[in-house]
Amino acid sequence: MRVRFLLEWSVVLAITLAIAAMLGTGRTTARADNILYDFLVGLSAPPVSDRILLVAIDDTSMTAIGRWPWSRDVHARLLDQLARARPAAVAYDVLFTEPAAPEEDRRFAESMMRLGNVSLPVLFEAPGTDGRAVDAVPPIPALAEAAQNLGQVALIPDEEGVARSVPLTFTASGREWIHLMEHTYRAAQGHPSSVFQRLARSDETLATIPFQRGSGNFRTVPFAHVLAGEVPAEFIEDRIVLVGATAAGLGDRFRVPNNTGTLTSGVELQANLLNSLLANRMIEVPGNRVRVMAAILPAFFLLVSFWWLRPSGAFSAWIAMLFLSLAVPSGLLLTADLWVPPTPAMAGVLVAYPLWSWRRLQTVDRAIGKELDGLSREEAPIKSNIADDAYLDPIGGQTARLQVAISEMRDLRRLVSDTIDSVVDPILVTDSGGQTVLANRAAQSLLATAGEDDPVRAWLGELKQNADPADDEFVELRLENGKTFTKRHFPLRNHSGEQRGWILQLADISEIRRAQRERDEMLEFLSHDMRSPQSSIIMLLEKHQAAIEDKGLVERIQSLARKTLRLSDDFVQMARFSAVSFDPEEADVCDLLTEAADELWPFASSRNVKIRIDSTEHSLFIEAERESLSRAFVNLLHNAIKFSPENGVVQCSVRREGETIECVIEDDGPGMPAERREAPFERFGKNFSRGGGLSAGLGLAYVAAAIEHHKGTISYEVKQPHGTRVRMAFPAID
Repeated sequence: MRVRFLLEWSVVLAITLAIAAMLGTGRTTARADNILYDFLVGLSAPPVSDRILLVAIDDTSMTAIGRWPWSRDVHARLLDQLARARPAAVAYDVLFTEPAAPEEDRRFAESMMRLGNVSLPVLFEAPGTDGRAVDAVPPIPALAEAAQNLGQVALIPDEEGVARSVPLTFTASGREWIHLMEHTYRAAQGHPSSVFQRLARSDETLATIPFQRGSGNFRTVPFAHVLAGEVPAEFIEDRIVLVGATAAGLGDRFRVPNNTGTLTSGVELQANLLNSLLANRMIEVPGNRVRVMAAILPAFFLLVSFWWLRPSGAFSAWIAMLFLSLAVPSGLLLTADLWVPPTPAMAGVLVAYPLWSWRRLQTVDRAIGKELDGLSREEAPIKSNIADDAYLDPIGGQTARLQVAISEMRDLRRLVSDTIDSVVDPILVTDSGGQTVLANRAAQSLLATAGEDDPVRAWLGELKQNADPADDEFVELRLENGKTFTKRHFPLRNHSGEQRGWILQLADISEIRRAQRERDEMLEFLSHDMRSPQSSIIMLLEKHQAAIEDKGLVERIQSLARKTLRLSDDFVQMARFSAVSFDPEEADVCDLLTEAADELWPFASSRNVKIRIDSTEHSLFIEAERESLSRAFVNLLHNAIKFSPENGVVQCSVRREGETIECVIEDDGPGMPAERREAPFERFGKNFSRGGGLSAGLGLAYVAAAIEHHKGTISYEVKQPHGTRVRMAFPAID
């Protein structure tokens, strides 16, 4: 799931950043960006400099002086009037590329030279001659020599025809021409502008002007009023005078980003540029690398935030990032004169959220559908009665199915809780760190009454320190109130089989231990109090045997007493098998069988029965409790001798078969009756004897219990044509 999440996130990130980067390097969004730029640029414009004075060739001047073009004498007289006021610099935004009357050109040149700080514009013609793109056409030689500087006033409108930037340098006719306003700035200030120097260091030529909002912002006087001497000299002194046409139908007019929709005259455009040079303020437009980074970073940070945010938070982050994508470029333009087009970044953010939301919604829908399909195939103990077809659209249907599944899970959780609470034994559920997350009523009651030093709390404390408890199923906890519990634990797993904690159970065995104590007391009674009278009977008979005339009666009483002792011993030993643990030692089966045969030799001799033991190896070892296993062999051999005919043979064989040692005892007696063969080792069953009577049936039952205690197996077989075969198998050791 994590890998799929990373893959889908990476794909969405790549698509989003590719779109943002493509828009950041191209001009696709330029129109939308320019709308915002044109609205804000007037707010970021520097204050209008008081040093700039426009001498306008306006409609008033046209009425007072006459039709355009005016004679060069008119321009000469204007310069003479300006010379008396001593302006800091004069820029004439009028082309003088065609000669007039020689005397007029001479007088105009002389006036220009007397003023000494006049700059004139150069005309650019396209296409140029001799295959050149542009030709530079300076003023006529007389005026060009009289002017302090010749500068270009080239404009490079964008695809919308709006003049937002001007080149401070322009190459034409094999020469680099500096802008007229830069020359004017230098004439007034005595040094190049800081803007020009910055652009020169970065190999840039275009200067983006922070235009004033609207037109008519600069101090302006009519040409005719200056010519007539109506403007006081102190009004002109030390100012930078720009002379240019503003009359309707006269001179060029340009679209600039002033947000008013009106056209701006060339001289006012030059005034905006000069004002920016004086304020050392120009709009900086970064290169492609910065624009691409600015376009992709908002979408990148937005997609990174989706790793931690929920859907509502992701939507809020999307709205906030859209706002920041618009607000940050606006703030940079207003405060730092830096223009980073915001539309590519906003486009990336706009694409990121819907694309990611669609992918996550599809993933969630698919995952929920898969889980619900798998859950529906499982057999639930409780079925919900909520209808799952209340909606027609897929999302509504999935929602309804999810409600059904959640309802069933809640019912199942309640079922589990009620089931655990109904268990009388304390049950606790812990997480992987040993912290208790669920406890039934019995466990809560036990913990509520348990002190800090209580064994139960000590056990839970050990569990928290070791998240993998040892196998303590048979370890008992004895509480101060007399109750006894056994500890058991089971792994708590999730649906995929991974362990996530433990299920702990304290089984109350107080009654079992009480019953065991009563059993031990009974065994003690059988092994001591019942044996003692029988032993006394045998001793008395042996002591007074000579005084009793009926010798047969003595032997019969002794036989019955010994039989009672054997039954008591068999019963006690069988009971102890279930009460004590197996405590073996290495023993040779052949030796144990030989010892049993030696013990029964007198009995076998009295019946003229031989015991024969065959073995394929010298020593065959098993893990055995010698006393109990030897007693089992004695019981089997005793039965075999007892039921064998006179001069019969009891055949014993011991051999190793792989990892098993097999011991077989067989005789030629009549065998068990048919009704006993179905359960030959059953306790208290019918036992066939020569006299046809009944006995307690503990001999073979003891043998079976002893063999099982040694982790072995025993089976009974009918030997043909008659006889009995008992086959035993034990795990072998080297």
